[in-house]
Order: sequence, then structure tokens, then C-alpha cells
Amino acid sequence: MRWLLVATMLLACGAPPPAHHAEASDDDDSSGPFVDNANYKPRSFSVHVTGEGRPVIFIPGLGCPGSVWDDTVAHLDADKIESHVLTLAGFAGKKPTKPPLAATVRKELVRYIHSRRLDHPIIVGHSMGGFIAYWVAATAPDLIGGVIVVDAGPALAADASDQETAFSLRNAWAQAGDDELPEQVRIAYSSMVSNPKEIEPYLEAITKSDRQTMGDAIYELVTTDLRDKIASISAPLLLVLADGGYQQMYRTMVKPIPHHEVVVIAKSKHFVMLDDPRAFYAQLDQFLDAHPAE
Repeated sequence: MRWLLVATMLLACGAPPPAHHAEASDDDDSSGPFVDNANYKPRSFSVHVTGEGRPVIFIPGLGCPGSVWDDTVAHLDADKIESHVLTLAGFAGKKPTKPPLAATVRKELVRYIHSRRLDHPIIVGHSMGGFIAYWVAATAPDLIGGVIVVDAGPALAADASDQETAFSLRNAWAQAGDDELPEQVRIAYSSMVSNPKEIEPYLEAITKSDRQTMGDAIYELVTTDLRDKIASISAPLLLVLADGGYQQMYRTMVKPIPHHEVVVIAKSKHFVMLDDPRAFYAQLDQFLDAHPAE
């Protein structure tokens, strides 16, 4: 997670390791005799669906339950928006699946969209969820109607270093003891909001995340670089950033995306939608209004 915990660790350990680029096999998984099977059940995430109308897919960040999006979903008009809220495998008490998690979610989310016949859904992703949103939009550009990324880039950092850093980040979570994990979660995630009370309702669920899955997901994020892919994103993209020191780096990273806008929510930290929901909802509403369903 760069996402502020990993960024802090990177400052202590050095720059991130060499990032690998997605292979040619990263297609959109849109072919095959069973891609439209309405009974398809992804293994890398579970989905909670509410409302009717235009499909909007919400992806939470590292370790987080889908419920971090509950207030956002409640803000939307359930008669006009059909919300698909994901919780990723191995996070928040969900059964783990084999790594790499983000890559598998990308493939299975494309298939999920086909199988449920979702018409150009909007994808809203926070942190790791934002990273996955970039990936889906880049590899299945004709499938997506728009993307809102919350405080995430298509790569963890601008530079690269040695593989040992990635291993150390993975081990910090994967090897956490039973007595260490709750405090580790509390310290890490409370630092990502301006008011720790805003993250408090989700800490217990995050603590139930599988430690190996957390570690492997961090490793995957650090070692995967999507910057050579994002120029393929044809859907409009809104990048909503926290008010921190990564703004310029992320602005530079997303420049190749043809139709993008960057907005910074003043005085917010990593969980932008929890820190200033009013400002975040205003950006969400404006984006949906500006890019109506076809």
C-alpha cells in the first residue's frame, strides 16, 4: 500500500523495487464461450448490489471492507444508480484466494461486467481499488463508461530500487503476530484520516484480513507499473487526490490519459471520502452528471 503506510515505510527503507510491466496476456478476458454466463461467481471478490439504474462499481483499498463506501452509496439516488460494492478476497474476513490479487480482480471484474451485462459502468476505486480501476479501464477500454480514482496512481512511486524493499514491505504484514496486528492496523489506518473516529468503524473488519494476503497485495502493488498502459484508457477519468505531498507525482503519472481531470480535496488525507464527504460527493455528482449513460 502506498497508500500512506507503505509510503512511510518506503521513506524508511528507500525507494520501491523494480516495477514489472503487465504482460501481453493482460487482455480484457472478453472472449470465450462462458464469458456471458449470468451465474458466474468471481473468486477474487464478493459483491453487494443495491439500487436500480446506471451501474457504478465501488472498489475499496487494501484490507478494507466494502462498507467504507456505504455512506457514498447512501448519498446516491437508488432509483437511478445500481451500486456494485466489492470486498476483495482475503480482506475484512473474506476467504483468501491465490495471488496475485489485483491482477485476478482485474480479469474477474471484466468477466463480471460481461456476465451481468453492465452497460458501460462507472468504476470508483480508492487506493488499491483505484489501482485496479486504472488497470481495468486500460485493458478493457470499450467496456467502461468512466473512472473515478481516489488518491492512487498507476504506479506506487516514480523511481525504482531493489527487490529487497518489496519483500520487507510484504513481510511487515504477512509476519505480524496475533497480538501485533490490531495495533498495527490501528496505527497505520488512523494516520490516513484527519479524524481517527472516521476510520474507527472499519478497523475491526480490517484486522480480520488475512495477513499473507495483505503482504502479497502490497508486494504486487509495489512491483507492478501500469504507466505504459494508461494511454489506452479512453473513458473519462477523474483523479481525486488527498491534500498531501504526492499530488505532483500523480499529476505527472496520469498525463498520458487522454480525457482526465485532477482535483485535490483541501485538508483531506488518504481516505478522502471519509475526511470530507461533502466535497467528495460534489465531485462524484458532477462527474456522473457530466458523463451520463449512453
